[in-house]
Amino acid sequence: MRILCDQNVNAKYTESFRQTEWITVSTVRDELSQDARDDEIGRYAEANDWVIFTEDDDHLEYDQNRGVILYHQNELPSPANVVSALEVIDTVYKNHREIREFVPGDWV
Repeated sequence: MRILCDQNVNAKYTESFRQTEWITVSTVRDELSQDARDDEIGRYAEANDWVIFTEDDDHLEYDQNRGVILYHQNELPSPANVVSALEVIDTVYKNHREIREFVPGDWV
């Protein structure tokens, strides 16, 4: 799974993803810029087959052909639980562009 972490994603998730062999991860800061707008991020993710990992549910509002995985920062999900949820999601969805899920949710 290719995950593009939005600007405000806590580094503990990015680092956990980097340590997971089956996840390729990058950040909006690295791929675009710190101040990239949601529509720019979405177009970039779609063009480059990234699934957006974010706490910003605005990404669900766009007509899109890209995956979006949301987490609630206030709930402080552990990186291990998020990775476990992503592993199940990765096996359930054949097309990552169709993913619209909250993690960890009922995935763990």
